[in-house]
Amino acid sequence: MERKKKEMSPSSRLLLLPDDVALNCLSRLSRLDSAALSLTSKSHRTLMISPELCRTRELMGLTEEYYYVCLSIPPDPTPRWFILRRGGPTLDSTAAKKYVNQRLRPIPSYPYQPPESSSFVVLDCGIYIIGGIINGSPTSEVLLLDCLSHTWRRVPSMRVARASAAANVVDGKIYVFGGCEEVDSSNWAEVFDPKTQTWDTLPLPDDDPEIRRNTSMIDKSVVMEGKVYVVDEKDQGFYYLPREGIFRRGNHDSKPGNRKDWCAIGKLLYCCGTRGKILWCEAEKLDWREVMGLDAFDWCLFGLKGNYCAENANIALKLHCTEDGFSRLSTNSRGNIVVFWKVHIPSRLDKKSFPGPGKFLITSTKTLELWCAEISLKRSLGGEIWGKIEWADLVSELDPLSFTVKVLYSVSLNI
Repeated sequence: MERKKKEMSPSSRLLLLPDDVALNCLSRLSRLDSAALSLTSKSHRTLMISPELCRTRELMGLTEEYYYVCLSIPPDPTPRWFILRRGGPTLDSTAAKKYVNQRLRPIPSYPYQPPESSSFVVLDCGIYIIGGIINGSPTSEVLLLDCLSHTWRRVPSMRVARASAAANVVDGKIYVFGGCEEVDSSNWAEVFDPKTQTWDTLPLPDDDPEIRRNTSMIDKSVVMEGKVYVVDEKDQGFYYLPREGIFRRGNHDSKPGNRKDWCAIGKLLYCCGTRGKILWCEAEKLDWREVMGLDAFDWCLFGLKGNYCAENANIALKLHCTEDGFSRLSTNSRGNIVVFWKVHIPSRLDKKSFPGPGKFLITSTKTLELWCAEISLKRSLGGEIWGKIEWADLVSELDPLSFTVKVLYSVSLNI
C-alpha cells in the first residue's frame, strides 16, 4: 500500500523560503493577521517579532498606525493596555481624507506590572516598562511588551531600583537617569544595550559639582538631535551627549510649575500646561510660550462646526472639557500632537460653564468618557506656534466611579 505523503500547510511552506522573501511576504499582512500567525508556531513567532520585519514594512511603506495606551482604572491596581486603530470619518464630515480612532480595544496586560511610577520607552517594535513602585517600594524590574505579537517578557533588571526615572532612547540604546536615592553613586544613570542584553553605568561628572547636587530627582526629559535634555526637581536643566559620554549644564526652567509629558517635534519642545494649555519652547532656552488657537472657545467652535444644534452642542461641551486639563500628551509620526482627556458631565449643568448662544438640553454623561484628539502645528511669520484641531472623538466609556482613571502612557506606532 502506497504511503500517503503528509501535505505541508501553507504556513509551513513559508518557512522554506529564503529569509528576505519570507519577510517580503509577511510584511504585506495586516497587523491583526500578523498577530494571529505568530500564535501558530514558535518559528512563525520568531519571524513576526523580528526587528527585520518592522524595518521591511517601513521600507515598503506598509506600516499601519496604532496608538498604544496604558490606563490605570481603579479599583483594579493592575495597569491595562489598549490599542486604537485609526479609521472612520471625523467630526468634520467635509474632511474625507482625515480619520479618527475607533474605540479602545484591550490587548493582553501583564498581571505583575508595577501600578505606578514606571517609565516607558519605545525601541524597535516593543514598549519597555522600566522600574516603578510595587507595594510601596521601587523596583529594578524591566518588562517588554512585544507590539507585534502582544506578548510580554522580562528583560534583565537594572542595577538599582528606580521609580519615576527619566528614560530615553538614543542610537538604539536605552538611557535611564535618576529615580533612585543613590545620587552620589555611579549607578545614578544606566544604559541598556538590547543587542547584548546588558546594563552599564554612566558615572556622574566630576568637573561640575552642581550637576551632582541637583540630580536627586528628574522631573522631565526628552531626546532631541542625539541629546538627552533633562530638568531636575529644582528646575535646573542639563543635557547628556551619549556619543561623547559628556554631561553639560543648561538653563533654568523659565516658568517653574506643573508641566508634564515633554516631547520633541523638530527643534522645539512641547508639554502640557495647566487648564488644557499646550506650551512650547526652544530646548536651549526653556522659555515656555503657549500654543495659540487652542483655548476652550476654539474647542467649542470645532465641535459646533457652524451648526448650533443639540447634537453639536453636546459634542462642543465635551470638547470644552479640555479646559479641565489633558490626561496625556504625546506625538505621532506626522509631527502632530495627540492628547487624551476625561469627560464627566454632571446631571445638573451650570449654563455659565458652557459658552454659546441658544438654549439646548445638555445631556449628562452617564459614564466617564475618554476622548482623544490630534493637533497639527504651524509657526506664523511672527514666530508664534498655532495649533489646529484635526480630529477629536470618544475612544472609551468607563465606569463613572473610576473617575480617578489615569492615562499612564500613550504612544503612536507605525508597525
